[in-house]
Amino acid sequence: MCAPVATLALIGTAISAAGTGFAALQSSAQSRYQAQVSDQNARLSAEAARTQQDATRQELQTHWRRQAQLQGQQRVAMAAGGLDLGFGNAADLSADTAMLGREDAQRIIDQGANAVKGFDIESANYRAQAQASRQSASGALVDGAFGVATTALSGAQQYGTLKAQFGSVGRNAYGIKAGSIY
Repeated sequence: MCAPVATLALIGTAISAAGTGFAALQSSAQSRYQAQVSDQNARLSAEAARTQQDATRQELQTHWRRQAQLQGQQRVAMAAGGLDLGFGNAADLSADTAMLGREDAQRIIDQGANAVKGFDIESANYRAQAQASRQSASGALVDGAFGVATTALSGAQQYGTLKAQFGSVGRNAYGIKAGSIY
């Protein structure tokens, strides 16, 4: 009568091993999904960096246009006042305006470069996160395989113990020999 107890032990082991395997597959799938999300975020950050570079170029172009317009207005005003543009205060004003324009342009370039650098760092972090998630997915599968193996070995040990305790034939679930009074 050992068969029902041993059968139940084997069924329990099989269910437990299947549950462990399923959990490992689910964990691996979740980690792979997280890797895909991180990859997408890395692509979006890289695109944001390119967009920032374009915006910086556009802002710089707009700045130089305003700068040229300002210098033109200054020249017209000085010429209308009868000033020599290449000498004295008029020349100093033109030089100062050009210097301030270069400083503003450098500030635009630096701010754009810092923003791009931030997006590049963010993108690199997302790529690293994606790689870690892929490794986690692999680890979940390996851990699951060991979990299934451990469950199977534990079940086999339990089966062996039950078989030794009740014998292969002639004992019921309580360990009493079939046909005996006690």
